[in-house]
Amino acid sequence: MFRFRLTLLMLLGGLVLLTVATIGIFSYLNARSAAQELSGQVLDQTVLRIDQQVDQLLDQATDQCSLTRQLLDSGQLQTQDVPRLVGYWKAALSTQPETTALFLGLAETGESVGVSRLQKDQLSVWHTTKAGAKYQLREYRAEDFPGKPFKTEPSEYDVRTRPWFQAAAGKGRGVWTPAYVFLGVGATQGSLGVSYAVPVPAADGKLHAVVMADFDLETLSRYLATLHIGQRGSAFLVEQTEHDEQSDHGDLRVIAHPRSELLILPPKPGQPGRRLSPVDELEDPAVQAFIHKLPVGVMTGGPADAQAIRFQANGENYLGSFRRIIGEARPPWLVCTYVPEDEVLAYAHRTSRLTFSISIGILGLAILISMFLARQVAHPLEQLAAAAADAGRLRLEPRPPIRSVVLEVDQLGKASEEMKSGLRSFEKYLPVDLVRGLLDSGQEALLGVEKRELTISFSDIVGFTSIAEAMPGEELVAHLGEYFDRLSRVVLESGGTVDKFIGDAIMAFWGAPTANPRHASAACLSAHRCRQRLRELAPEWEARGRPALRTRFGLNTGEVLVGNIGSPARMNYTVMGDAVNLASRLEGLNKYYGTEVLLSEATYREAKDILVVRPIDLVAVVGQTKAVPIYELLDLASEAPAAVRELADRYAAAFQAFQGRRWGESMAILTEILKAHPADAPAMAFLKRCQHYAENPPDAAWDGVNRMTSK
Repeated sequence: MFRFRLTLLMLLGGLVLLTVATIGIFSYLNARSAAQELSGQVLDQTVLRIDQQVDQLLDQATDQCSLTRQLLDSGQLQTQDVPRLVGYWKAALSTQPETTALFLGLAETGESVGVSRLQKDQLSVWHTTKAGAKYQLREYRAEDFPGKPFKTEPSEYDVRTRPWFQAAAGKGRGVWTPAYVFLGVGATQGSLGVSYAVPVPAADGKLHAVVMADFDLETLSRYLATLHIGQRGSAFLVEQTEHDEQSDHGDLRVIAHPRSELLILPPKPGQPGRRLSPVDELEDPAVQAFIHKLPVGVMTGGPADAQAIRFQANGENYLGSFRRIIGEARPPWLVCTYVPEDEVLAYAHRTSRLTFSISIGILGLAILISMFLARQVAHPLEQLAAAAADAGRLRLEPRPPIRSVVLEVDQLGKASEEMKSGLRSFEKYLPVDLVRGLLDSGQEALLGVEKRELTISFSDIVGFTSIAEAMPGEELVAHLGEYFDRLSRVVLESGGTVDKFIGDAIMAFWGAPTANPRHASAACLSAHRCRQRLRELAPEWEARGRPALRTRFGLNTGEVLVGNIGSPARMNYTVMGDAVNLASRLEGLNKYYGTEVLLSEATYREAKDILVVRPIDLVAVVGQTKAVPIYELLDLASEAPAAVRELADRYAAAFQAFQGRRWGESMAILTEILKAHPADAPAMAFLKRCQHYAENPPDAAWDGVNRMTSK
């Protein structure tokens, strides 16, 4: 056993040590976070700068091909008037040094003509013509065309066999080829480039020709070499060769790099020509590690903004950023930047060493002060510590006043009671259950978020504007307060978190701060119980002269950012992300479809074992291009009567027939449903859509998606 004074001294010393250590660690983490955030912003800005540069260069190729096609379509240029076409291209190449060549191939004969660069300021003209079954190639210096060629030879070059010609002809629109090593002569020989090809239709709509522009990627490599990203940071450009399918990283290739000589390798034995280096053969370990860390399917979707990434190479940590090249007529490219983490954290390390030195001095001084205070205020401080602990956990029940012979300690006891009294008033403005949940989970209320899969719910009162106009203000506030109280209790009983009240709407989520692997099921159960509770309250409210309140719900499950957001002075524990936006959109879609509770496919997939639902539509909400199947929650599987189950099954059959363009079959099923359920609003709306398509069939490109144009 230790003496009380020594025990108290050890406790106080330990507390001070913990406080100093916490401050030191927080200072380091804060400096580290700030440095990482700043470096992330620098990397993102660099990505955007590169993206703008790439856009400018790509626009030259796409604009030139499109302009050539427009001139051909308008008759200002004609494919049979080769001298005029070549003259126009010569002028275009003289103003666009980054464009390597311009070609045109005829679909009927396979003949072709093109203008390409011999040297920086010299152009050559290539012209293949067909005589019988053979082709003849004539090559001219640009200034001599169409006079005497400096080279004439037989050729087997049928432009219709070229990949760029076949790709443009097959897709019927402008296409970019994967990067390849140019086989030309002069300035572009052996350099890396891509081609953009555009089909030119004839008057009857059939393919007449294809226009193609070559683009030298060495220009981008030289630009990347001029960028300064820290001392050892770098940037590079990646393409995906087969970007229609999600795959591993085997189809990703680096096509622009500050050291462009790394990108082209000698030919393999038995194969002609030099080749583009695969990722695993690229002599840049940081780039290899970066690419292998990219998410699968990075080219097929996801956010359009720059995204952060962390990876290791040769035992060193790196911070990176990447962004897809987006826009019309753009190749599947990815702009990537990175910087060693040590460069970013150098300042944080210096700050932590300084903080540690200062903390040691503070600790020594604190121990001396603690020795004195231990002799004077041991017991009152124990009481104050207990009171402070209670306040920290929002346990604010009144206690007997703390008294001490030391005036300051006595005043501190009075101040403690005053603080608790103020907190008791203040907690009425806070989600106390959320705060207590955070405290019970061991999380400290610090700014910061984490990614987590949650289920989010938005609810809104039907016709609230009309209700508000018809009720006196005091009664409206009281009625709305009771509504919020009843529904919030249901949310909390299901393990949910009430995020905020937005006018008459309630935003809630499940799965945080306390993890719940069945968060989707809990959210659906909560929405169903809220609907039941409102139906039970309707007669009671009407008996008191208050209107019944119908509520619409929108639920979605997905990965979001959850945590404390705001400023050090004021923060809010909330969620944000695309999944939140989709939940809000689904709540609004209830009005369009005449439903009460709409679920996204992600929510339904996680909770379908406890639900009875019916498919409502395949919809692309405002702000998103991806179509999402949505469902209406009809009942719980454990409570649904046979009629509800039959309605769900029949409606699903009608929806399947609709998606298969079998309008008559779908209308027949919906008509039967309406006979049994005449007031079924979704069925009435769906029947009108089927009738519209039956009378006005969509074209072959129709995919069954209902694209919303308003919120």
